[in-house]
Amino acid sequence: MAQNAWEKVQALTAQLNRYRDEYYNGNAPSVSDAVYDRMYDELAVLEMETGIWMTDSPTRTVGFEAVSELEKTNHPIPLLSLEKTKSVEELVSFVGEHQILLMLKLDGLTTKLVYEDGHLIQASTRGNGETGEEITHNLPAYQNVPLSISYQKRLVITGESYIHTNDFERLKETITDSNGKKFRNARNLVSGTVRSLNPETCAKRCVYFSPFNVLEGLDESPYSDSRQMRLSLLKELGFNTCPYISIEGPAPSEELLTDSIDMLVTEASRRHIPIDGIVAIFDSLSYSKSCGKTGHHYKDGLAYKF
Repeated sequence: MAQNAWEKVQALTAQLNRYRDEYYNGNAPSVSDAVYDRMYDELAVLEMETGIWMTDSPTRTVGFEAVSELEKTNHPIPLLSLEKTKSVEELVSFVGEHQILLMLKLDGLTTKLVYEDGHLIQASTRGNGETGEEITHNLPAYQNVPLSISYQKRLVITGESYIHTNDFERLKETITDSNGKKFRNARNLVSGTVRSLNPETCAKRCVYFSPFNVLEGLDESPYSDSRQMRLSLLKELGFNTCPYISIEGPAPSEELLTDSIDMLVTEASRRHIPIDGIVAIFDSLSYSKSCGKTGHHYKDGLAYKF
């Protein structure tokens, strides 16, 4: 599927939602009904052709269904953490001769999504790494998650649920936690929001999701050993992947890593993405697997904390 097709789906979805807001909430539509209807029909055709339907698509009316409790779910592939450092020099030593991806370390709630036959069937939190909580009922209330995709095989991805910093600054003035106190940061707000029993709560708080890893699926490609390639394939399926910079070996300099980190931090600030560091992780999936793990973290990556 051509990249511009899914980009068009996302662009039309966003534009139509702006027009809907103008019409219903602002009582000041900027386009005629005929223009809106033409764009609506164009989006509906594109969704059918690409198999992508975003959670906020105006062509679908999603009925939110609350749950009485959050069910526990096991993670067959443990969702572990990464070892941490505050030293760029240690990052250089870690990278060695290997190609890496420097990625934003998103400050939110780690989330796993499972797709079967092109449809989202399960969403869950990381929990303790072995057992998490099911939050599938809340995913239709996210702002940017494809509920259906063109990939028909099993696909399991992990990423971060988060609330943009500018949205948090606006929301924190009007909402409080269960104790009547204001939320201290966007991470606390998204954690409580994603784990709420009623999706209506989630829908009002502008929750986004960005994947940073593929646990199962997308292994048919001749480039299947590349983490970067799998993230690129996720983008083609309609996901807003976690921003990263690819750095090839051998032995990148401390200056190169520092400059790359600064670029990523600037990008996060420009896009109001909440972060608490940068992750360096090997591009080669086979090499990553050979690095092994401890009971707490995988050894194929290193988190640079601010």
